[in-house]
Amino acid sequence: MIWRRLCVLAVVVLVELVGLGLFVKGFFPYKRSIPGFARPQDQPPDIGRIGALDSEIAPQYDRLVVMLVDALRNDFVFGNNSAMEFTQGLLREGQAVGFTAKALAPTVTMPRIKALMAGTVPNFLDAVLNIAESDTSSSLKYHDNLLWQLKHHRHKTINMFGDDTWLRLFPDIFSKTDGTSSFFVTDTVEVDNNVTRHVRPELERSDWDVTIFHYLGLDHIGHLAGPNSPLMKPKQKEMDDVVRDIYQMVSHQDKARMEHSPGAKPTLFVLLGDHAMNEIGNHGGNSKLETSTVFVFMGQGIRGQPFADRGKNALSALLTREVPQINLVPTLALLFGVPIPKNNLGLPLHELLDAYSDTERLRMLQLTASQMFGVVRANDPSVKEVDVAQVARMAASDCDKASDGLRCKYVAALWAHSKCAPAATSASKGLVDGAERAYYDFMEQANEELSRAFSGYDVPAMAYGIAVIAISTLALAALMQNRLRGDAGIINSKAKRLALSLPAVALLVTYIMANTSSSMIEEEHQFWYFWVQTMLALRIVTAATTGGAVRTGMQMVLFRIVRAWNQTGQNWPGEIDIRFYLNSSHATHMWALGVATVVAFNWYMHWMHRLMRQRFGLPDSFDGGSSSPAYRRLCAWRWIFRAAFAYASFGALAYQMERNRGWETLGMPEWAWALIRAPMPPGIAAMARSVYACVFIIAVSSALSTRLLRLNCKQGMVGAACQTAALDVLFGMVPLLVLLSRPHNIPLFALFAAIFVLFFPQLLPGSSGCRRQEEHDPAWTGRHCLRPSKTLVQFCLLYASFFALGNSNSLASLDISNSYAGISRYSEALVGVLMFISNWAGPLWWGTAALASTALAHGMEQAEFRRRLVDLVTAAHVWQACTLLSLSVVVALMRTHLFIWSVFSPRYLYQVAWFAGYHVLFVTVGSLLWL
Repeated sequence: MIWRRLCVLAVVVLVELVGLGLFVKGFFPYKRSIPGFARPQDQPPDIGRIGALDSEIAPQYDRLVVMLVDALRNDFVFGNNSAMEFTQGLLREGQAVGFTAKALAPTVTMPRIKALMAGTVPNFLDAVLNIAESDTSSSLKYHDNLLWQLKHHRHKTINMFGDDTWLRLFPDIFSKTDGTSSFFVTDTVEVDNNVTRHVRPELERSDWDVTIFHYLGLDHIGHLAGPNSPLMKPKQKEMDDVVRDIYQMVSHQDKARMEHSPGAKPTLFVLLGDHAMNEIGNHGGNSKLETSTVFVFMGQGIRGQPFADRGKNALSALLTREVPQINLVPTLALLFGVPIPKNNLGLPLHELLDAYSDTERLRMLQLTASQMFGVVRANDPSVKEVDVAQVARMAASDCDKASDGLRCKYVAALWAHSKCAPAATSASKGLVDGAERAYYDFMEQANEELSRAFSGYDVPAMAYGIAVIAISTLALAALMQNRLRGDAGIINSKAKRLALSLPAVALLVTYIMANTSSSMIEEEHQFWYFWVQTMLALRIVTAATTGGAVRTGMQMVLFRIVRAWNQTGQNWPGEIDIRFYLNSSHATHMWALGVATVVAFNWYMHWMHRLMRQRFGLPDSFDGGSSSPAYRRLCAWRWIFRAAFAYASFGALAYQMERNRGWETLGMPEWAWALIRAPMPPGIAAMARSVYACVFIIAVSSALSTRLLRLNCKQGMVGAACQTAALDVLFGMVPLLVLLSRPHNIPLFALFAAIFVLFFPQLLPGSSGCRRQEEHDPAWTGRHCLRPSKTLVQFCLLYASFFALGNSNSLASLDISNSYAGISRYSEALVGVLMFISNWAGPLWWGTAALASTALAHGMEQAEFRRRLVDLVTAAHVWQACTLLSLSVVVALMRTHLFIWSVFSPRYLYQVAWFAGYHVLFVTVGSLLWL
């Protein structure tokens, strides 16, 4: 009967996965783009020189050096506390031009490189493909881009050293490469040394035209320790030294080249970032800190405005001198005399076009406007073509229709340009300025409208997906209604009322309503924090005993501490919290709390095993007593369990202290630390692997000892064996979670454990272990509908713990710093699993706690435990199906909303992870192991 129900559940979940796939296919399609590559012969005639035989503009540069520093935030270069003194000196003296370059979400490397080279708005799904190093579907091989234009129309030799994302995006473009993986975030030194070692040897050669250096170390420091890390300023200084070396080398070479060959052009040197980082060092979202990176243009011919104030605050104006990041593409294309990529949405940076004459500058703007008008027509075929030769007559035609606004603006700009033709001797500077303004007005409006429309939706696929998800949701609800225990479900047919408690109904309804609000999605942690405390308050009000009310009050106090640990969300992530103090002035206390947490868990595991011995009446419950071979094997496995747990937990803490130099923070001499970590294998990766091995031993020893208990204990004690196994898993997973969490979050698991134990008086130290807390007192049965069950409270704690560890619904909060623990070579599968465990550590623990709670709440036999476990899994799937359905409908309706890509899309990606990663793999597959 149970297996038949599980088969039905599996089929329904598979149908739901199909519906999810259909919706994702419709909502996250690959972005539409104009096929082919721009060609010089496709450019329109120069409207300022109609009939001229040659209107080509000579390039201003013939060599390009791009130094991309990953996560280079604008204040790292322009701020008062920047260590990039050489770069700041060039800016102050007017020998460089700087901007704050505004990136668009998602602020991760792959879509940002696409924007920097193609000038377009990347698809949001690139944020996911950014992690998959083997993915080639996002390649720009068949999409127009700046590197292709430089290689094929100016025959440039292009080299790249650094992040291997470039190699995936631009196959067959580079002559020389040396790629490095961008996801080994624990490496902040060698990953940059591997790039710097190529700087001087490669630039001193004469066989290059374009060289790209992509540095990752600064981004890795941000992921590991945040922007205020002690490692950050030395890394900025290191990057500044590279800037100085490149600048001096190309300046010296340009001088020699231009003396030797009068036709030679200088080298343009561009320092930039792909994205920035937030206050904790992550990125992916759309906050101001994450989107504010830099452009610094250097080289002969670059003349900025010198700053009269040479003090520390001199460059503060550059922090607000913002330009879209995609403006780089048309600017470089014009400066190097190549066609602008077909799908570009950027505008030329007029500050870099000042060296050209008015006629040349207007021609450049015409070329950019013409290219962008091509994108307008590609996205709206109803827009008519514009004949440049007949522009004067067309400007007087019906160009005042709102439906033809962009075309009319384009025609108006061409018409204004035509009045500035060289033959018109009365043309004045005012006419030139007016024509430039007209071009920029058209391009800015086109950019705004195309940015919103450049990602198409497959609405039918979305509709089919929603329909399939709705059907599966109804099927899951029906399965829960027809549960094996006929007196419950969703509706009590005998009493003709809801079988669910009012708090459960209120939670579901309010959560569905919250998902319709962008502000509530950004601040979802507030929703769960409210409901945890509300559920606990209701348990106090409906408590049957004073002791129960006091324990629940203690849980509320402990959760208030949990809530204050990490500030998250979008509005107040930078506020002072416990994490801030533990990572700054109280770093010693952070490691002391970590040690105390590990010691406390080891003591409690030892005490709990003694408690279970009393519960089973060991060794008398075994035939033969203490001399029984089965009992001796049980003792051996329990001893192995505790030894492996002690080694794994202290090993995980030692790994964190070794990796983050925690022993130095504690003032420990190096010889003392070497003595302490002597039992651990040498090497940071080997330390992590030893923890994994011990966690495996913990699982095996727990399974074997539980089997011995089931086979040899007295009749009626099989349920207690299930309880023992559930507690072993719950506490046995702690070393793994400690290993994959940030150091300041380690004490949170002790707080979680304390909150859990307070649900069950029999688990409190000092308890005999023989009492069982009744869920409801008969005198309070009239208030049963108001009293949240332990499982419901733990369900709220499950979601609240996700945010309590510092996560949010923004991609910027995804922590990849622990995804390489114990891994020496990149593996998408292993990195993906470790990243999921690291970010979902809290829900994984509380999900297992719900399993243990199911075993502990009732003195049941194995068959009854199985039935209740299936009920729990079914209820969890009903919840996630309702959430997925409501969120799918909201996202579909909000697809034209201003915040669709910055708020609703990341939230939907998280929901996909909750469904596929948590509910399907962990909850469902994990629960099958108990059956």
